[in-house]
This record gives sequence, C-alpha cells and structure tokens, in this order.
Amino acid sequence: MILLYNAVFHKMTSVDDICNAILIDGEKIVKLYSELPPDNLSATRIDLNKAHVYPGFIDTHTHSFEGGLYSLGADLAPAENLRDVLDILSQTQAVSGKIFGYHFDENNIPEKRFPTISELDMLFPDKPVLLRRVDGHSCVINSCAAKSIPWDQKLPSDFNGYLKRRANGRATNWFHRNLDDQAIIKAYGKAAQIALKTGHTAVHTMIGDAHADIKHFNLIKDNLNLFPVDFILYPQITDIDLVLKLGSPRIGGCILADGSFGSHTAALLEPYADDPDNYGILYHTDEFWESFITRAHNHNLQIAIHCIGDAAISQILRCYHQVQKDNPKDLRHEIIHNELTSDQMLDRMAEADISSVMQPLFDRLWGGDDNLYEKVLGKERTSRTNRLRSILNRGILTTGGSDWYVTEMNALKGIDAAVRIHNPAEAISPFEAVSLYTSQAARLSFDEDRTGMILPGYQADLTCLAEDILSSSQIHSIKIRKVIKRGEIFDLE
Repeated sequence: MILLYNAVFHKMTSVDDICNAILIDGEKIVKLYSELPPDNLSATRIDLNKAHVYPGFIDTHTHSFEGGLYSLGADLAPAENLRDVLDILSQTQAVSGKIFGYHFDENNIPEKRFPTISELDMLFPDKPVLLRRVDGHSCVINSCAAKSIPWDQKLPSDFNGYLKRRANGRATNWFHRNLDDQAIIKAYGKAAQIALKTGHTAVHTMIGDAHADIKHFNLIKDNLNLFPVDFILYPQITDIDLVLKLGSPRIGGCILADGSFGSHTAALLEPYADDPDNYGILYHTDEFWESFITRAHNHNLQIAIHCIGDAAISQILRCYHQVQKDNPKDLRHEIIHNELTSDQMLDRMAEADISSVMQPLFDRLWGGDDNLYEKVLGKERTSRTNRLRSILNRGILTTGGSDWYVTEMNALKGIDAAVRIHNPAEAISPFEAVSLYTSQAARLSFDEDRTGMILPGYQADLTCLAEDILSSSQIHSIKIRKVIKRGEIFDLE
C-alpha cells in the first residue's frame, strides 16, 4: 500500500471538500485522512511536499492518433511567414515515408495563403506531403500525394494543392490509412506521453474516417495495455451494424454535421458577416440524421456528433430531442463543440438531457475583439459562442476537451480559458472549470462511480500540482509535479 501525505487533496465533490492524506492499495483509493495517520500504518509513505492534488484530468474530445502522428512531424504554429513554413517542413522527418505538417493558419502569416503544390514539390518531389490547416477542415498536398490518392472525382487541371470539404477528408484519410501498425502504435504512444505530461489520466479519442472506415480501431482496442493513460475509444463512423459488431457502447465523435468557422463551412442560420452569400454547409440531410440517430438510439448507443454552427446544432438537436421524447433513455448523447447557440437551443438541450462537449481554448484562440469569431460572425453572434455559464446554469452535462491536434491537449490551459472567457457573462468559476475535466468528464463515459473524484473505492488517478487551481491567477502556468495512474506514480519534475 502507498500513503500519500502532506498535500491538499481536492475530492471534487464540492469546493471545500478536501483531505490531507490518502491510502492507495493497488489501483484504488482505499481511505482518506483529514490528519496524518499513525506511524504504525503499514504502507510506503510518499511526501507530496504541500502539493494540491486533483483527480486525474480527462480530455473528452481528441484526435489522439492524428495528434500523436503530427507531433512526430512539423508543428507550423511558430512560423512567422511562408519561408518559415517551408524551412520547418524541410527539416521534418518522414513517418512511414510521408511528411506531415499541422497547426498551420494562413491568417497568421503576412502572405495570407497556403504553400502551393509547386512549392511543396520543390521540397519533397518523391514523398507524399500533407499540410493541415489548424481547424482540420482544409489542407494542402504535393504532387506525389495527388498522384497516389484514389480520388472519386478527377482533380482540376489547374489544381494548386489546396483541398477542403470531402476532398480534404479523402486526402487525410488516405495518409492515415497508409501507415504500418508500428507507426500507428507509435503515434498513440506519443499521444499518451503528451497526455501524461499535461496531467491527463484518460483521453477520449476518435478513430475512423467519419463515414464507414474504422481504420485501426481493433488494433488500439487490443493494445490499450501498452499506454500509460486510458484511451476511451469512439468508433468515428456512421455504420451502426459495424459498431454493434465491435461491441462499442458509443458511435461517432467527429462525424460531421457541418465544418468550421475558419473554413466558412460551419452551417449558420444567418450568413457569414464577411461573406454575405454564404451560410456554410449542412453535410447531411435531415432524413439522414433522423434515420441514423433513431437507429443508434434504439440500439442503446451513445451518439457524438460534431456541430459548430447554429444551423447544424439545431438540426442535430431536433433529432436528439425527438428520440428522447419518443423513447427516453440515459445515453448522454453528445453535441461536440456546440459553439454558436441561442437560449432556446440550450433550453432544448436541457430538456433532452444532451451533453455539451466543449473546447474552452477555442475562445482563447478565436474570441475577443477583431478576432476570428468577430470577423466571420459579427459582434452579436460572437457573444453567443462558447456559452459555458449559460450551459451550466441549465444543468446540462458539460465537459472539457481540446479537439487536439486542433488545440493543445492541456487541461490547465482549458481551465484557465473557461475561467477567463472573453465574454465575462459566460465565464465560470475555477471549481466549475476543473469539474469539466474531472467529475463531469467521468459522467460523460458513465464512469462517475470510479473516476473523476477522490473517494474510497475510486481508481487512483491523480494529478499533483505545485499550486492550487482554485486560488491561482495563472492557472495555465501551474507546474505539474506528478501524475498517478491506477496507483502507478509518474514523476514529472
């Protein structure tokens, strides 16, 4: 047994519910102490040096395969101009013979454009290159990739390498499918290391192409023991029969109802402020979603769907609301992102017991005066984005995620962003923000009786911090000292 002491353990049952020592036996917490137990207790004693300990963080929406894979490639976020982009790419090592670049945002460089296919060809004439926009909804490829990918429609004669919508998905899925098992396991291993270093003990991850290809679901499912964190798997496809055969309790993730604000493909009820003829795109018909959601619900599958614009959220919410009205079940169906909403939409979410899987860092990156939201939506609609306070006030199950690789997998930064959201009316308390990544997150996967809090009988998943989140003015920079996963201690100092 292990006794952890000289710390403040935040149980996450309420703001002031704490203890000062805990006893771990194997993978579980067996006892809590308000004072140090007697010296004759038979246990290995570990002094945590006045740490503040919280339940292990849980990120409820990641693309961990892509994040891990791209972390083996080129991070283009530091690039200050197009020359930097090309220089970073030129120094990138191939993974299974392919070059990956990510975190590219053309708005952050003076040229305001992607590299062209000819510019990529000069660097890599013989290796396929995939450079993804920061939101994942568009990309650029080189000629080697264009010749290798089996297109369902012929590329135009003046193709410059830029792809969006279905062509973007087809290209990226070709890159992801054409890797050997060793590279796939390596990508997930890298993701697990990154998760652990940022205080996570569990990560929800999407696996699949959002249509019918499950890719490497079984490979990861059969090798979960290789990783130091728990991967909670989402078969990201619309093939219900296959998901039932896999034995998964859930379906979806980033199966798309619409696109993104940055690519002007998020579906809106009113047109884009900077493109008055464009309302974005609903990726499927009402009939498609009604059939899919009804059948999945009737088979007791938890459903998760990517919805960013208010038109897409309304479309999916109507279907969720109807199936819950016709056949009420505690399945905690998810709206992923849930960025642009009205009061009426949130009221309907609460009525139908729908879960809101949020990414607070979206606001940190794209909220505020003259930033992306305001440019594409205008001021009024920007005030209706990322409405954490309004959502929590309605009792909606709300969790925190990163959408990693889109934003950094970093719960402390997500918590900080939720507390200091650009619209003060939508900010939440530090305790509420922590709950998004602990107790609330555990509820999303129906694990609230074993993780997400520090209680006897719960899994010994803990994150040890140098400072208290609840009183810190710099939450994002708090140092993580240790992570404890199922009783195993990982020292990060």
